[in-house]
Amino acid sequence: MSRDEIKVIADIVGGDKTYSHFVKRINKEFDDSDEKRNSEVYVFFQEEADKQIGFCVVGSSPTKMKVWEKVFKEEGWVNPNFEMTRAFELMYMYIAPEYRRQGLGSKLFQKAHDFTNEQKVNEIYAYVSDQNPGAVSFYQKMNAKIIQDFSDEETTAAFLQWKL
Repeated sequence: MSRDEIKVIADIVGGDKTYSHFVKRINKEFDDSDEKRNSEVYVFFQEEADKQIGFCVVGSSPTKMKVWEKVFKEEGWVNPNFEMTRAFELMYMYIAPEYRRQGLGSKLFQKAHDFTNEQKVNEIYAYVSDQNPGAVSFYQKMNAKIIQDFSDEETTAAFLQWKL
């Protein structure tokens, strides 16, 4: 991911107060990570009427995947032989509110899915929290398997997996 891509992301998020913290967080992650980690992060944009209206960020973080694999096993969410091999993380996905429910999120997700498939990635994982309660439902429509659901009456949160 590059600084230019982060600027486009900031423009897309714009004044959406629900995600006001997002641009600060992604800038901090960019500053804190090394060049190798940034080189294994890929950004896809969704355009509508010559305007960038969404983005999806996927990438490889072997260290994070090892931690997740260990937690999944220790918590009993997966079988003891479970291994994350050649896995990517779906880090962020966003469509501007006024463009939602028009099939554009599905198109954007498909771009990222196709790319990961071309990279010979075996699985995509994501942790989804309650910033957008509809996210888990959307990802299930995109064939995500819920590894662990942390949702309750007040929040929506889950670890998800896509096998490629």
